[in-house]
Amino acid sequence: MGKLLKKEDLTRFLYKLRQRGDLIAPVKTNTTRFEKINDIKKISLEDIPQFSPKKFFVPQKETILKYDDNKISHKKIMGEKIIFGIRLCDINALHRMDKVFIEGDNPDTYYKKRRENTILIGYNCEKPLKTCFCESMNLEPVYDLFFYNMGNYYYIEVGSEKGSKLVSRLKDYEYDPVQIRCEKKLNKKLLLRHHQKNVWSKLTKDCVSCGKCNTMCPSCYCFTIRDENDETLRRGERVKEWDSCQYKDFTQVAGGFVFRETRKDRLRHRIYHKLLYFRQKYQKDMCVGCGRCITYCPSKIDFVEAINKLR
Repeated sequence: MGKLLKKEDLTRFLYKLRQRGDLIAPVKTNTTRFEKINDIKKISLEDIPQFSPKKFFVPQKETILKYDDNKISHKKIMGEKIIFGIRLCDINALHRMDKVFIEGDNPDTYYKKRRENTILIGYNCEKPLKTCFCESMNLEPVYDLFFYNMGNYYYIEVGSEKGSKLVSRLKDYEYDPVQIRCEKKLNKKLLLRHHQKNVWSKLTKDCVSCGKCNTMCPSCYCFTIRDENDETLRRGERVKEWDSCQYKDFTQVAGGFVFRETRKDRLRHRIYHKLLYFRQKYQKDMCVGCGRCITYCPSKIDFVEAINKLR
């Protein structure tokens, strides 16, 4: 049993949500991406966002502390956020990152605070992209609310107590929504015994190690931390910034040795991490099948097609 909302009432519903905190939703300019909403009329639900809302939980670059002589000040995370219009793949990507940043041995206090202070309101994909293969990735209904387009109405599936409170005054409605169906499929079982196959050399022939696959991915979380000091070395700040496993210096250690020096080793490692290594540790695939790494790769490298051809 869910809830029913007239489309004409959506603006009023979102306006009330915005009174709770920052409203984040897809906005279409030259691309469709998640932004803080000041004008609700600018929200665009038609296109699948090019970028996930990952940056609101793991900013591309942020100062986590500042130091001045013996004084240290830490970054403070304040306020509630409501993310509206997020697709199921991106919702599941956040739950993948939870495994690392919240449930891991060393929780990230900044990430944890942001997640605790965020309401996730999903929106169903009516027309998945040709590169999407989320149906193969066992996605779960891990959201507070989830919207389905029914023409003149939205059917709202309730996924949490927090979400239930937001729609308590809406009319109850029983509906069996149509689930996502993707043209593209991934046979993950083929990956297990083919680590040394020539397919990886062929796949990386056109790879330029630009790291765009990491940037576009909603579940890639690798980062680097560095201190930026002034000339006295007594004042400065500690900066956390996205990094990429596709960069040659990503595995460089003291003495200059690089563990994964070739493009083949780096690309293969990324795919195995997404589909095998992460699962071995957390019992879930890291990949959520959004297909962005295929869609926006400058060389159009399709690892799904390559894996499906393995024999």
